[in-house]
Amino acid sequence: MIRVLVIDDDDIAREAMCAVLVKAGFYVFELATPIGATSVIKRDGITAVALDINMPTINGDKLAKLLRENAQLANLGIVLVSGCDIEQLSALGEKVGADGIVSKSKLHVALAPAIERAVAARAAKSSTPAPVPYPNAGPPSSSRRPR
Repeated sequence: MIRVLVIDDDDIAREAMCAVLVKAGFYVFELATPIGATSVIKRDGITAVALDINMPTINGDKLAKLLRENAQLANLGIVLVSGCDIEQLSALGEKVGADGIVSKSKLHVALAPAIERAVAARAAKSSTPAPVPYPNAGPPSSSRRPR
């Protein structure tokens, strides 16, 4: 089962990302700030994170770099999400080792596939089978746990 942590300080954007991912069948966790993200990732067996770039405490690209440098999180899929220019976002994603990028304007069509690709890419690198979303029946009503 794919377990995604959404981190975005903007309540509306975070809610939109969570709704898209729950609808796609993922088990979704959320944080309004990057503080404590590593603890949540380890404690809740998070498979991938969707990170906003612009946050007040620490930017998502800096957090992505820190997560990528943590050997214990080598299998964690990382997707950067932002409303900034897609070329700038792409360069930033490559620089920090993100597995994918998504423009906030394309959340509804691009976020779930980007998460799936990120998880699959990490699984391929570690030769561990990638978790799959819930079967076609859809996620249980309790698939979202607010933080």
